[in-house]
Amino acid sequence: MKRCKCGKRIAKHATECIACSKARRDAQKMANQAILEKGVCPDCGRKLKRNLALTGWIQCVQYGAEGFRAEPDKPACNFQMFV
Repeated sequence: MKRCKCGKRIAKHATECIACSKARRDAQKMANQAILEKGVCPDCGRKLKRNLALTGWIQCVQYGAEGFRAEPDKPACNFQMFV
């Protein structure tokens, strides 16, 4: 049986145990929340906006095709996250 990096046994096709998986998800949630509170893209420094297509979807204002970006003449930014 495989073991997680913490030493616990894990299922055949899993890459980590449930406790480590939950800890990793919780850490990512906290990091995303901190980014949202700042309101600034960590990649390019521009503002963040909500994409109303899905609840909790946050994107850089420079994400997407030229017609959807805040400044079409500036480079695109691919930053997006869920909170």
